[in-house]
Amino acid sequence: MKIIVHRGTRQIGGSCIEICTDQARIIFDIGEELPDKYQKEREKKLLVVDDLFVNSKTTDRKIDGIIISHNHGDHIGLIDSTKEGIPLFIGKISADVHNIICDFTSKGNKIKAHKYIEHEKPFKIKDIVITPYLVDHSAYDSYAFMIESNGKKILYTGDFRKHGAKGKLSEWFYKNPKTHNADVLIIEGTNLYKENYVAETENQIGARALEFMKKTAGNVFVLQSSANIDRLVQMYIAAKHSNRLFLVDIFTANILAQLPDNIPNPKTFKDVKVFYPYWLTQRMFKEENKSHLAYKFSQYKLDNEELNQRTDLCVLVRENMLSDIQKKMNYSKSGVIYSKWEGYKTDKKVETFLDFFRKNNSEIESIHTSGHADTDTIKNFVKYSNPKKIIPVHTETPEIYSKLFGDIVGNIKDGIEYIV
Repeated sequence: MKIIVHRGTRQIGGSCIEICTDQARIIFDIGEELPDKYQKEREKKLLVVDDLFVNSKTTDRKIDGIIISHNHGDHIGLIDSTKEGIPLFIGKISADVHNIICDFTSKGNKIKAHKYIEHEKPFKIKDIVITPYLVDHSAYDSYAFMIESNGKKILYTGDFRKHGAKGKLSEWFYKNPKTHNADVLIIEGTNLYKENYVAETENQIGARALEFMKKTAGNVFVLQSSANIDRLVQMYIAAKHSNRLFLVDIFTANILAQLPDNIPNPKTFKDVKVFYPYWLTQRMFKEENKSHLAYKFSQYKLDNEELNQRTDLCVLVRENMLSDIQKKMNYSKSGVIYSKWEGYKTDKKVETFLDFFRKNNSEIESIHTSGHADTDTIKNFVKYSNPKKIIPVHTETPEIYSKLFGDIVGNIKDGIEYIV
């Protein structure tokens, strides 16, 4: 087998990895680059992969499959640019959530999978056998992979952690005897910017959110991703224990409708209600075949009078909802929980949103933890899986891997072919 990391050996996000044999070419992830919180105007690097994109060079080695580990933009964001006819492999819930996001944002096209991948159910692409494993990450339905061919074994972690609600899944992956002694471990290292980083657990985040909600007299507005389900669950639990009504918009409600019923959602949880952001709702009714996405939650709507008067709400919000908050909700004595990556605070919309609450004397508290593995989790992964070689990806500091694990860490660069 051959490995080419087209992008990811010296940066976080924008991942794209090729694994091939004489018979097959497979691409794992096709991500957009993340914004640089220090260099907002940084020019993005063009991802060049023969036979993958509409405008890429055509060779006699076509691509036999694109496998997506999860639906974050830095792993799936370039899907619309790929050539037609390449089979796509992704988790079903991951695909469903991606398609809902496309419905509401009008950015990108819906995807149709050639095959939905499932936990520990191997599938074959020519002479390569791929076994997906569910792992803990801030995206629901995230996978790592064991890739086998011609007596060789490669592990690709995708993005993973162990401090979330599904931490046991990540542990199962690296403690599973089937995954041990791989020839190559391709492992993410987002948080290896220092050697002893310890991540807060999602439960600790929930406890901090509960404390904040208890001390806040008015409504609490939570600025977080609608697709970060572990975080949403923690905010719901904190709201419940602080006697607050949990409120989501129709976009978030539609995402929750793709998930199992034990996840807080308006249809099966009586203490979860829905509100309708003005501009988003207007667009959904104007666009063809989209009004049903709004109508399906109308019976769970919190009426405008109650929305305006209540001060015991926990509201999941986005930056573009500021005018709805100003016109429809009570923000007196309110508080804001910022539960996203700190780098997004340089975005103008985020600045405007937070400045409004600062000017109204609202307390703002950052309560967030990473979706990526901390140092001990990475050490344990390597200890148990015992790979012969390590290729760090999704990291800005691959040299720390060399410091931690020595000579088994390969000095791989983007675009360089590595023979397994």
